[in-house]
Amino acid sequence: MTVDAARVGGSVTISARAYQRVAQAVLADELRVAPREVRARVRDDRGGLALELESAIPEGGAPVAIRAAQARQRTAERTTDLTGARIADVRLRVTHLIASEHRRLS
Repeated sequence: MTVDAARVGGSVTISARAYQRVAQAVLADELRVAPREVRARVRDDRGGLALELESAIPEGGAPVAIRAAQARQRTAERTTDLTGARIADVRLRVTHLIASEHRRLS
């Protein structure tokens, strides 16, 4: 038996922490870093969400500024796709570089 969702009373609330975790996981995936390397804060911005992100970024490849800008944009898009929330602002602060695994330490 199916239930018509429009006829069922109640509400759905998504906590700020849930949005935070989604944005954190998406950015970690975009930058290909461990989730522990990413921090996210979420706040209301005139009815939309403002994301304040911090992350490490792997060294190598395209310039850091280009990769960070692309990851910032894709994180906003994917977070909207996953949550349905309107993302009003995204700020990404790169905290440090992660050395390549192939780099010799000696």
